[in-house]
Amino acid sequence: METNSCSTFHHSPKSKGIIFGLLLIIAGLLFLSFNFGWIDAALRPILFSWPMIFIVLSIISFSKRDYSFGVIWLIAGLFFLLPRIAEAYPGFISGVDTDFARIYWPVLLILLGLVLVFRIGSGRGRRQHGYKQIGADSTENVNGRIDKSVLFGGSESIFLDPVFSGGSINATFGGVVLDLRRTTLPEGETFLDIDATFGGVELYIPGDWWIETRFQTVLGGVEDNRIISQPDHTRKLILQGNLTFGGCEIR
Repeated sequence: METNSCSTFHHSPKSKGIIFGLLLIIAGLLFLSFNFGWIDAALRPILFSWPMIFIVLSIISFSKRDYSFGVIWLIAGLFFLLPRIAEAYPGFISGVDTDFARIYWPVLLILLGLVLVFRIGSGRGRRQHGYKQIGADSTENVNGRIDKSVLFGGSESIFLDPVFSGGSINATFGGVVLDLRRTTLPEGETFLDIDATFGGVELYIPGDWWIETRFQTVLGGVEDNRIISQPDHTRKLILQGNLTFGGCEIR
């Protein structure tokens, strides 16, 4: 598991919600501009194409101050947009033709490999700052907080500290399963920030925990499938964050 400072994550859903809202506004303005002929129609297959997903992911990464992955996503997006730009504007980019597509997927595999290497390498460097690996799926955290990040993969963990003090979970093209049934909440409000982009988060939480959800969703959702018992209203777990083409399930 990874650890870092989570002192400012209480305000992140609002700022990230603004970013998603701006992206929707920009998309709407672009559609409107194309429909009225304000923008060259040759740009439509460029701006509304699958490589733009990488550009959006780079914006999301930069907004999280994850600059290394922001640069990787940006380079990937621009790389796969090159043949579309060359097709729309012949002669604008020299050396790019239809044969350029032959190196699409090998380069994509290389990029994915780089992402995984960077992610694993950074995780090894941070793992010694407080989390102790108990087994294949169990983790103990010495400061009562969790900071979990998964990219193109999956993770299953059991939180073993006696008191859960919150933290953050980030799942991008991956899934996270976190079991909180062996811990308790402190008095007052505890915040768990969840970011799921083309991914999912599954939480196992006792039925007597008082839970409030404050998610910004874009084609995503949250479900509470627990058998609810009488909650302790002196302790509250607040789940907040962004679910973009992703979801959060509480069990």
